[in-house]
Amino acid sequence: MEEAEAKQPLPEETAVAEAFGEEIVAEEEERLPFPNARVVKIIKETLKREHQIKRDVKLAANQLLADILTDISQSMDDEEYFTLSIEHFNKAARKYREIGLNQKRILKIKKVLEKQRAELDEIVEEIELEVSVEPEETP
Repeated sequence: MEEAEAKQPLPEETAVAEAFGEEIVAEEEERLPFPNARVVKIIKETLKREHQIKRDVKLAANQLLADILTDISQSMDDEEYFTLSIEHFNKAARKYREIGLNQKRILKIKKVLEKQRAELDEIVEEIELEVSVEPEETP
């Protein structure tokens, strides 16, 4: 029984560990580019079903947003103008906004190609039927 009691942490130790863990989380959030709670809220609002989101996903999403904003800022920095307007921002962010549009275009092209493939397969079958029927009739 003494061993079982020795394995369980004391309430004071648990409180210290929780406080220490909160310190680590607070320090980590200070290093993040955006408030992590806001990033998580955006993710959860977008999800249709209830999910538990792991910490590494939250951090990676936060970092990805920072990387995208850094890229956009670097593109805007190439502008010759002193004052940057929304047009400059939209120009720099265009590649990120067009990702969804490009995916739709790719899906549309795939569907067209699949339809053409089906039509070609049908034509090939018709030709094969005609070719196989003709030799039998000639003898």
